[in-house]
Amino acid sequence: METFVILALLVMLVAAVAPGLYALYKRTSSRSAQMELWRAMHRRGLSPADAAEEPRNLALALRRCTLCASVDTCDEWLASGAREGLEEFCPNAAYFKKLERLAGRAAR
Repeated sequence: METFVILALLVMLVAAVAPGLYALYKRTSSRSAQMELWRAMHRRGLSPADAAEEPRNLALALRRCTLCASVDTCDEWLASGAREGLEEFCPNAAYFKKLERLAGRAAR
């Protein structure tokens, strides 16, 4: 009976982790030369130097970008040349807004 419980827990663990692993595989196997995060930052007028002051938040943003399920939507947005609309799908939209406020404050 214990073996069945352990096996059931293992199956539940694999089922919980599998979607994230698949998303990560999809992202890394089809990744362009530059990560979408950097391209979106550039589109919004930001640079990696703007994010360097808070390395923990940058690391979280990189993780969100790497595991994001909206890769195709992001690629379409980047290809469109649009500056607005990122907020509709990007989990880092609030992070970009924060960086824009900080960069604006530093420029004054």
